[in-house]
Amino acid sequence: MTEVIIPLLILVFGFSVGSFLNVVIRRGIRGESLLGRSHCESCGRVLSAQELVPILSFFIQRGKCLGCKSSFSIEYPLVEFATALLFAASAILFLPADLAEFTLRGAVVFILILVGISAAIVVFVVDLKEKIIPDSAFFVLFLLGISALFLRRFPDEFFVGDLRESAAFIDVFSAILFSSFFACLWFFSRGTWMGFGDAKLVLAVSLILGWSASLAAFLFSFWIGGAAGGVLLAFRRSTMKSTIPFGPFILFGSVVAYFFAGYFFETSRFLEGMYEIFYYSF
Repeated sequence: MTEVIIPLLILVFGFSVGSFLNVVIRRGIRGESLLGRSHCESCGRVLSAQELVPILSFFIQRGKCLGCKSSFSIEYPLVEFATALLFAASAILFLPADLAEFTLRGAVVFILILVGISAAIVVFVVDLKEKIIPDSAFFVLFLLGISALFLRRFPDEFFVGDLRESAAFIDVFSAILFSSFFACLWFFSRGTWMGFGDAKLVLAVSLILGWSASLAAFLFSFWIGGAAGGVLLAFRRSTMKSTIPFGPFILFGSVVAYFFAGYFFETSRFLEGMYEIFYYSF
């Protein structure tokens, strides 16, 4: 029974967190303080508690302010739904079915996962809207990356005689390598191919996921980004000179690798799988 109740509770909690993330995103873009009550951006009317129920309020009010009747962005329920869905999926995958098996370390890891998801959603939406990755959100993800490195590798795979045999060193080296690749794309294209914020984001994501899952994430991000760019060109929603933020694709690929990371830990199987996908794609 707990394997159903706990994910449902986490789902409800995710809706509430998603509602808060909407505040962080909207006010962060406008440079406003997070303090103060929620209000309509058009008329400034303070919203009542009934108007702040995640998901439900938006659809009951038909996406409009009860005062000035101006439309609310569909971004609100989408952020709330995405947050709740990722929270619940994380609970299903990473929380033990038996609460007796729940440990302090497991609780810390799960909290860090939820914080990471929240920061990633902020980066995703802000970069999509403003083509910029907030330094504050990157800093949160970078600290989570350092924490994940220690939790994943310390102490057995951290201190070894030969650095080449240290899994922690390989994770750090690969994170710097992946980030440097994106930084080179930014430098040599003078920011037209990639933003420097993408290179920073890759550094944080690599530390969080580890080298093998990171490699998968970035391959997915290029594939998804290329496909999305092709669709936009086909429907004339963009041109060859249009600027498309790449941060959301990095994060989308990271989510895929995050939920299926177990398939990428065996390097040989992972590389063979990538080769087969690449081979049969042409």
